[in-house]
Amino acid sequence: MLFIENVQKSFGSKQLFTASSLTINLGEKVAMIGPNGSGKTTLFHMIAGTQECDEGRVRLAGGIKLGILAQELTPSKRPILEETLEGDAELMQLRRQRQTLNQKLLEQDVPPDSLVEQLGEIDHQLEVLGSFSAESRAGTILHGLGFSREEQQRPLDTFSGGWRMRIALARLLFSRADLLLLDEPTNHLDLESSAWLERFIQSSPATHIIISHDRGFINRTTKVTVAIENLCIVRYSVGFERYLVMRQEKLMQQEKLAEKQMREVAHLERFISRFRAKASKAKQVQSRVKRLDKIETVTVSASARHLDRVRLPEPPPSAREMLHLNDIAKSFGSVHVFSGVNLSLERGQKVGLLGPNGAGKSTLLKIINQTLSPDHGVVTLGDRVASGHFAQHAMEALIAGETIMESAQRAAKKGTPTQKIRTLLGGFLFSGEDAFKVVSVLSGGEKARLALARLFLSGPNLLLLDEPTNHLDMESRAALEEGLSDYSGSMILVTHDRDLMETVCDRFWLIADGRVRLWEGELDDYLNQISNQKEPSTQAPNNHKPNQKGRRREAAQQRKAVDLATRDLRDQIKLLEQEVETLESALEVIREKLADPSVHAKENKELLLNYLAENSRLESRLATVMSQWEDLSSRLEAQKNAL
Repeated sequence: MLFIENVQKSFGSKQLFTASSLTINLGEKVAMIGPNGSGKTTLFHMIAGTQECDEGRVRLAGGIKLGILAQELTPSKRPILEETLEGDAELMQLRRQRQTLNQKLLEQDVPPDSLVEQLGEIDHQLEVLGSFSAESRAGTILHGLGFSREEQQRPLDTFSGGWRMRIALARLLFSRADLLLLDEPTNHLDLESSAWLERFIQSSPATHIIISHDRGFINRTTKVTVAIENLCIVRYSVGFERYLVMRQEKLMQQEKLAEKQMREVAHLERFISRFRAKASKAKQVQSRVKRLDKIETVTVSASARHLDRVRLPEPPPSAREMLHLNDIAKSFGSVHVFSGVNLSLERGQKVGLLGPNGAGKSTLLKIINQTLSPDHGVVTLGDRVASGHFAQHAMEALIAGETIMESAQRAAKKGTPTQKIRTLLGGFLFSGEDAFKVVSVLSGGEKARLALARLFLSGPNLLLLDEPTNHLDMESRAALEEGLSDYSGSMILVTHDRDLMETVCDRFWLIADGRVRLWEGELDDYLNQISNQKEPSTQAPNNHKPNQKGRRREAAQQRKAVDLATRDLRDQIKLLEQEVETLESALEVIREKLADPSVHAKENKELLLNYLAENSRLESRLATVMSQWEDLSSRLEAQKNAL
């Protein structure tokens, strides 16, 4: 459906792509990855037709409707439900035409047959487009993205920038586009809305191409990876995790080839240097000079290297009970946030705060940090407990003209040795001369890492982290995730990064309905519950509900029964999925070989026949395995439903 043919693109002296081609098929879910500045967003604009190619062309199959996530919306006083409906321009145009025709009918005593026929045709088209369910569908999307039914009737102009981006996303999801281009779609979403969006994309028949720094999000939503590597656009018919394994294997091969080539070059250069002056060796020397000239240097991609994990310092010692919240309450004017909060935190515990945007997660962190006073109740920190709060203000405190080292020294406790500061900066990946970079030239991710380093220089043993990965690229997120996972101190974390929450936290506090309580389940249980709540219900309300503990116990018993009954089937399916990945990778390799024109030369006939036979064998086996996989998956679904 999407064809990129021999595309080249440059900006001044900076080249982004050289003679790159790509095909995306109908219904595929694609992750587009590459280092910052490699041209991902530029490629989106080229696909959308808002930027020209220097060479080559980008084309869509006939009749394909394309949608791209807008970065801003035109100010409007219309309710956001109406704004979302405007995402389907064809539907809304037909509705306006129908309204005009209806007005004409009212104005005429005997309307002409042509007018009636035209109105009937429009009604038919509206029925095909699902006009009768449009408001319901748009409302479901807005609800999934965090808007209540009441908020859906509020004008667009009453919402802030982050919420407007959600409305722009809702318009796109409602648009009925065949190909959706999503550039960082989770940037302004909370954990709950991100989980809903994952489900929406997974169930959508449309093609999606996604740029995201959220590794978990693209893992769960995409099956094809398009990487921008060494100025080329390369397609991998595998998911992101499998791509990372393939990339690492390729990097290791490149390193081995580079080392081998270096040894060969050194050997040739030694021979040339040693025998250049000897007439008897002139022929051999000349031969080696020619060999040296023909060697094409093997380059190892620096962007493919894994970023070292962030190394966090050991926390200072403290009492076992780090924190106690006693009957905490907070309101802002007439807006009640929470009350009756009674919770404790012990040394080494890592808590994730759950709840939608606006529930009070950031407010609770500020109260614990004692930068915001509760209306009622007492916050008690344990003996020798020092809190450290990371939020947006931590980056705003950076001074553009300072070096990284100067910024760190300003944040450190008085008398902290320089070597200790250098060691801690090294743990946050600022080693060697990097420590003397000026803050003004740092990327958003580097500034976030510096702000975190400054936080640790103040000596906290209770971390209060509010969206610490917001400005980090994918590699930096993974590095911080590993560091926080290994950290032995206590932590309360607010994040929309599901992988970070799952990896780091060992318990969860839920803020909902004006209360803060311990969530007695896993993160998946919470997200499934939220997703089910966001789905439109067709059942009548049940006024005889079991108590909360009973529901949890019943659900846990049901999950355990399903798990035990379906374990064998799931194991078989997993083995088949592994074989599918292996076969698809092998087919990718053999097809690359078949694409080489030299293989089709007369002298390579036997090699070509071998390749064709192997391709046929792999395709046959893949078809068999996929058939088995579909059969077992159907049996698994049926067995789950029966239980």
